[in-house]
Amino acid sequence: MKPGSRHLALAATAAASTAAAAAGVWVLRRFDPSAAGSPLPGCLFYQFTGLYCPGCGMTRALHALVHGDLAQMMAMNPLLPLLIIAVPLLALQGFGYRLPLPKAVVATLISAKFWIGLLLGFWLLRNLPWWPFAWLAPG
Repeated sequence: MKPGSRHLALAATAAASTAAAAAGVWVLRRFDPSAAGSPLPGCLFYQFTGLYCPGCGMTRALHALVHGDLAQMMAMNPLLPLLIIAVPLLALQGFGYRLPLPKAVVATLISAKFWIGLLLGFWLLRNLPWWPFAWLAPG
């Protein structure tokens, strides 16, 4: 990669990400994913199996977030705050920037084993019907 091309790629990615985020915020401010006739689709995995996937409730959680309802966001998908923090950090790491975090934290964030374990564990636990796991289900 040429010396300036990394910065150009980061700038292009940042611009595209900002535009996509702005469009997403506009859609979520305009449409309620819980309303009847909403153009936002529900979870196909849930419709076919009756089980919650790790992403179930994510659209409703984002809807609550853009409306400032943090409690509702957490009720819909408590994994969202972690993803909001981790995804940009992972993108910066992918572009070669050194994150101002301890090496152990960075190593954990970029570990596929961590993410697979987290998602599979969350997937399993949010489908258990008893306390304290029932609060992980969207609602």
